[in-house]
Amino acid sequence: MPEHMSLNEQVNQTTGWNITIRQPLPMIPGLPGRLEATTEMRNLLAQGYRPFLSPDGRTLYLVQSARAVRGGLAFTF
Repeated sequence: MPEHMSLNEQVNQTTGWNITIRQPLPMIPGLPGRLEATTEMRNLLAQGYRPFLSPDGRTLYLVQSARAVRGGLAFTF
């Protein structure tokens, strides 16, 4: 039985300018473990955006990797 794609294929898209930031946060007294803030920014320069004009004059963008900004908190215990 083949493994799931996420286990054996690279799923990170490399188009554009990509940044990942991980910043440890100070510990909260009485809380075991570690707290970390994360930010991931993908395709910041919008590379790969292909504009096409529709018959009614609107612009349609086809992209391989859309521009995205994600963030969150991670708790490790």
